[in-house]
Amino acid sequence: MVAIVAAAASGEVDVSLFLIFPVFSGSSALFLIGTLLIVLSFIVGFVMLAMGQVEIGNLQTDATGSRPQQGSQKQVKYGGVVLVGPVPIAFGSERSIAIFMMILGVIIAVMVLGIVLLLV
Repeated sequence: MVAIVAAAASGEVDVSLFLIFPVFSGSSALFLIGTLLIVLSFIVGFVMLAMGQVEIGNLQTDATGSRPQQGSQKQVKYGGVVLVGPVPIAFGSERSIAIFMMILGVIIAVMVLGIVLLLV
């Protein structure tokens, strides 16, 4: 996202708003790098999520095929935030993680909207 913002600041990218959603279009190398990094982050995120699910499945049985003792299980905590336009949607395995993700989402949404409004 930083590369796309830098390309927009240098005038290599056109920025417009569709309803409340920012739309970026450009043909510079910096814009291409930024777009590729965003796509790569989605791919890495989905791979890490899949790897986490495999690890959780492996925790349910040990090498002999029997269930491990109750105290030896590893508790996995997770959280995330999805920005739908300027609206953050937070989730988490615990309330404190979800609240932290919501605060982080609001901060990111305000920053992005501020940058877009400054560039338009």
